[in-house]
Amino acid sequence: MRVTSLLSAIVLLSGYCSALINPFLPGWNPDPTFLRVGEDYFVATSTFEYFPGHPIYHSKNLVDWELIGHALNRPSQLSLFGTPTDAGLWAPGLRYNNGTFYLVATARHAYTNEYRLFPRSFYVTTDDIFKGEWSDPIYFDSLGYDADLFFDQNGDVYNTWCGINNAVDKIYGIYQNKIDITTGNSLTPDELIFSGTLPLNSSSRPEGPHVYLINGTYYLLIAEGGTDQHHRATIQRGPSPSGPWENNPKNPILFNGADPSLPVQRTGHSDIVEGADGSWWGVALGGRPQGGNDSHIQLGRESYLFPVTWEDGWPVFNNGNPISEHIEGVLEDKSPLTNYTNNFDSDNLDNTFYYVRTPYKPFHSLTARPGYLRLNANAYAPGDRDSAALLLRKQTSYDEVFETELDFTPTDNLTEAGISVYYGDQLHNEIAVTGDPDGGEGRFIKVRTIVQAEQGGPWALTYTNNTVTTVQYYPLSTSEGPVKLTAVGKPTEYTLGYAEANGSWVYPITFDSAAISVPPFGGFFFKGAAFGIYSTGNGRSSLVPADFAYWNQTPSVAT
Repeated sequence: MRVTSLLSAIVLLSGYCSALINPFLPGWNPDPTFLRVGEDYFVATSTFEYFPGHPIYHSKNLVDWELIGHALNRPSQLSLFGTPTDAGLWAPGLRYNNGTFYLVATARHAYTNEYRLFPRSFYVTTDDIFKGEWSDPIYFDSLGYDADLFFDQNGDVYNTWCGINNAVDKIYGIYQNKIDITTGNSLTPDELIFSGTLPLNSSSRPEGPHVYLINGTYYLLIAEGGTDQHHRATIQRGPSPSGPWENNPKNPILFNGADPSLPVQRTGHSDIVEGADGSWWGVALGGRPQGGNDSHIQLGRESYLFPVTWEDGWPVFNNGNPISEHIEGVLEDKSPLTNYTNNFDSDNLDNTFYYVRTPYKPFHSLTARPGYLRLNANAYAPGDRDSAALLLRKQTSYDEVFETELDFTPTDNLTEAGISVYYGDQLHNEIAVTGDPDGGEGRFIKVRTIVQAEQGGPWALTYTNNTVTTVQYYPLSTSEGPVKLTAVGKPTEYTLGYAEANGSWVYPITFDSAAISVPPFGGFFFKGAAFGIYSTGNGRSSLVPADFAYWNQTPSVAT
């Protein structure tokens, strides 16, 4: 086993010794997949119903990470029309072979009862990951998710994924076959190669498989235990890419859930790489509960980095210690958090913005009114299972302030524009400018919150599963002109506010962060919070432009 010391790795990678700060990709970035090509490191993560899909992050030193693009950025690659919240793109696999990059993905489009089996996974390719022009999808024949490619030294290519035994029992396992890498066609039958280390039932969920060949030995690294506090990583080794597998006696090699008091929980779904200097590193997802409550995890699952060493032919994650927010003596003491300001003085948006589902056509412009981002409304609003005129950026810190200025003159009480603290269709909260709710003259501030309903109430305007929607209105003193809007994020709450012209801030409502981190009945929690701007006709077309003057997003600790 060729492994250099951690001291050597630190000197080569950073030249400065203090503490690795996690998560290295703050804000929701689940299911990280890890790749090194030469001196370049890459990580891709999940995006679910957001578009574009699967961000690609790049680093030269494992400290400074840059979002260089998305693998799926065209409707021909990713058609998320009507896709439910938390469906869409699940865990990717990022691999490289003979000059070609491969991004493996799974797009799930439904959760309905007749959808008995998993969707097909697929892969896209590029020979220049920085240019970002990936191919259209090449589909596998197999059904499952968390698929990944392994290129064996003899030229065989293996597809390994999480599948189920049948459409009735739905017992999960790790499946594999050989494929033609040109067409994606199967060359061998699907084979169950591993059932995990936990008791075999519908909750054990062996998934996220990665196969490696390291010093003549094959390894199978998987995730187990579901996506909550039981999530973990385990590893096996064997004589071939298909096993049979010898269990690591120290499994799980990553599991923070044994101690619920740890500040990082839900650790798992890992991937490892060898550095150019012979050091080894791993990534995994994890979540940071707030206020001692595991439901307060509105940033979702983020990406964590840690050193990997070897003992007796087995990898050891983080020297056998739980994954933490600070790992002493590793890399550079540098926060990944940064202030973000956009004055909309460019002709194009940067690649940190997302749509909810694939947009049918452009609805924003940076040239219609120079110095502003204009949103042209459609009939859909945040929460509708379609593509509203809504642009989002991920929240990156539990203490984070989002602010913008909106120039918008509504024509009635259906035309509406504002900002959102957004998770998904049923978990989102807005403050906006709209017309008189009673049909009169003038402009009003509209505040809409969707919170978890307690047994027996309180009841408000609408009731959906276990959430209650409340709408409140506040008159503005002017019929036109700019209005500032803000969302102030704290570890266990959000506050929404507004200010007219040069007037003082007014904060009409504060709501519990569980409102965007506890899923409604039958729902999932796979993503995390984002801040957004939107414009809508609430079921009607709208000719009223919504012009936003800037976007300021300030986390609590910025560099």
